Order: sequence, then C-alpha cells, then structure tokens
Amino acid sequence: MLAKKNGFGVAYSNQAFEYWIILHFNDHQGGPMDRRQYGYKINEYLAQYSVYYDFTGSKLITDEIFELLDGIDEQTRKNRKRLAIIRAKRNYKLFDHMNPSAEESSTTVYKLVEELLRYL
Repeated sequence: MLAKKNGFGVAYSNQAFEYWIILHFNDHQGGPMDRRQYGYKINEYLAQYSVYYDFTGSKLITDEIFELLDGIDEQTRKNRKRLAIIRAKRNYKLFDHMNPSAEESSTTVYKLVEELLRYL
C-alpha cells in the first residue's frame, strides 16, 4: 500500500522468488508447493542442461541459467520467459489479492518483466 501511494509497483513471489523460475519450466497450476522443495525442483529442470542452481548458498542466477530462462521450451517451442508470464498471470487470477501472503503459489514478477520488455 505504501509503495502504491508513492507511485511504485511491487513484484513478489509467494513463497519465494524461485517460484517465478519454476514457472519457466513447469506449468504449475497454483496451490501449495513447499518452498524447501523449490531449489530441488529447479535443479531437476536444469539437470538435462548440466546446469546447477546453488539454492543453499549464493542463489546466483548464472549466465547459463539466465540463458535457459530466456530460451525456447523444447515441448511447446515457445520462449520460456513468455510461458512463465502466461502461467503467472493465470495463477494470479485465482486470488482476490486481499492478502498476498496467503496467495500460495503466486507471483507478480511477471508485471515487472512485462514492464522491462517494453524497453527492449
């Protein structure tokens, strides 16, 4: 509310930012997903590319991970970033947004990414 009052938007992911990454590889339909499993899930998706996400340490999104997030999904032949946006929007619509901390699993990072894409 304070951000909006001052002309800022807020991008969040519930339970954690890694949920946004998961949506690049998995069409998660919303609902509970334990945040302690996020890193393991991400590494399951990255394993076929011989890439590892250090979810217990730096949590750094390496160049290799970033390229995969912006790459093409082999099954749909669509850009993963665009798929994540579509999936996040769909899941976001499942909630009334009265209490974002209870909106598991959801993210508004797609709003930030869409805004950034306007400048490319």
